[in-house]
Amino acid sequence: MDTLLWLIQNYGYAIIFIWTLLEGETIVALAGFTAYQGYLRLEYIIPIAIAGAMLGDHAFFYFGRYKGRQFLAKRPRVNEKVERIHSLAERYHGWIIFGSRFMYGFRTIIPIALGVGRVSGLKFFFLNFLGALVWGILFAFGGYAFGSTIEYFIGNVKKIEGFFVFGMIAIAIIAKGM
Repeated sequence: MDTLLWLIQNYGYAIIFIWTLLEGETIVALAGFTAYQGYLRLEYIIPIAIAGAMLGDHAFFYFGRYKGRQFLAKRPRVNEKVERIHSLAERYHGWIIFGSRFMYGFRTIIPIALGVGRVSGLKFFFLNFLGALVWGILFAFGGYAFGSTIEYFIGNVKKIEGFFVFGMIAIAIIAKGM
């Protein structure tokens, strides 16, 4: 546990930035929880998470813009998903850009698809920034706000973890004997 705390205190902000380049809901919420505990500062977590998320999304967007067609030509299944994203983008316009980071599992493919499509870089930047702003605040404050609940749950888990481990061993022994 001491090693984990040392890592959080010394590299926590870098870990948040790197992790949010690709995904990041979980790490941002956990960072909010560490802020609740006093190990990191919420006012640093939020802009770092926003910057990492935006940089990652823009890298995928411009990858789609300049290499996306070659990439998709070799991957027909991915190309089918991109076509669905294009039809959604035509119907919902900016909402797909704004909300893409809230669609778990699609966060990397949507910027690539939009880069391949006709979305302007400026429109993507603006709506992506707004989405990242809401996303960063929501998840960081969520981890912070539910900090006491998480602490309570973790404390209760520690009280019963011995019984849980004993129960799992007993179940394994009984199952093996059958």
